[in-house]
Amino acid sequence: MKFKTILLIITLIILSLSACSQKQEVELETIAAAKNYVEVAEVEIKDIEETLTYSGTLEAAKAAFVGPELSMKIKNLMVKEGDVVTKGQLLALMDDTQLKQAEAQFDVAQKNYERMKTLKNSGSVDKQTFDQIESAFKTAQSAYEFIKNNTHIVAPLDGIVTLRTKQVGESFSPMLPGAHGDPALFRIVNLDKLKMNLNISDVDINRVKKGQKAYIFVDSEPDKVFIGTVSFVSPEADIMSGTFPCKIAIENKDHILKPNQYALTDIVVRTSMNTLVIPKEALIGEGIVVVVKNSIASKKNIQTGLSNEKEIEVISGLHGGDIVIINGAIGLADNAEVVIRNQ
Repeated sequence: MKFKTILLIITLIILSLSACSQKQEVELETIAAAKNYVEVAEVEIKDIEETLTYSGTLEAAKAAFVGPELSMKIKNLMVKEGDVVTKGQLLALMDDTQLKQAEAQFDVAQKNYERMKTLKNSGSVDKQTFDQIESAFKTAQSAYEFIKNNTHIVAPLDGIVTLRTKQVGESFSPMLPGAHGDPALFRIVNLDKLKMNLNISDVDINRVKKGQKAYIFVDSEPDKVFIGTVSFVSPEADIMSGTFPCKIAIENKDHILKPNQYALTDIVVRTSMNTLVIPKEALIGEGIVVVVKNSIASKKNIQTGLSNEKEIEVISGLHGGDIVIINGAIGLADNAEVVIRNQ
């Protein structure tokens, strides 16, 4: 009996100690849960830009469809799609039958002209006859140069061949548009400079000006920001959409950006230099932030200025180096003690 009694007492003591331990753990968890954990940011002194965000498409600033203006058979092709070409480089040779005929006619007209110039200088020919010979010479010369330019097809600009529509031996006609819509033998695109085409709303049109800086973003390069400049803002709204066509010039020396690519832009419409700036997340109401000093949080009214997607300018109410809560301020009592997580 005594042994059973002792065993019962020991069991009760163990259960009592276990219950106390669990109670202490619950109390500690409750105390921990009661703490106000927050994330903060420091008030910075820096430049801030106010931007307007728009979407649009990229286009090569220089591009050309290239082909003869006459119906001809293709004799030779010197380049293929993907080749890099320079201005004046020979791209194709067309059948030269017409060129030989024009050259022969030009040669005869030139000889007649040179002979008539000699006779005119000696006074052996009247002005009317000379003018007729001179006119025939110039006509033959123009015809020869025209046919030559349409037989020897050269690149009108530096760039990359992005399209070749025919093969050697095929006939080309400028009257028959291809699948791309334009009658051409080649398309050449210069990627060094692009332009972004977009449309500005009526609300923003008076804020966007030629010469403003613009940041360009594309999905293919999520970690890169490209810089452009507003090069054109139409003074006239599109009759269908009511928006104003706008163009942004972009340097693209590395050829990272591509024509017809979709892009976003942030156009810088105003800038404040060397001013107080906080993250937008710090605002918990209109002109209200929560400042932390010596682990005590207190609400402050501020006057704001410029803003963009991430930051906002502080005109008054804060100082450089102040600490503001950016996460955890909602529902926080004034003068509450807080624990900073991100420091």
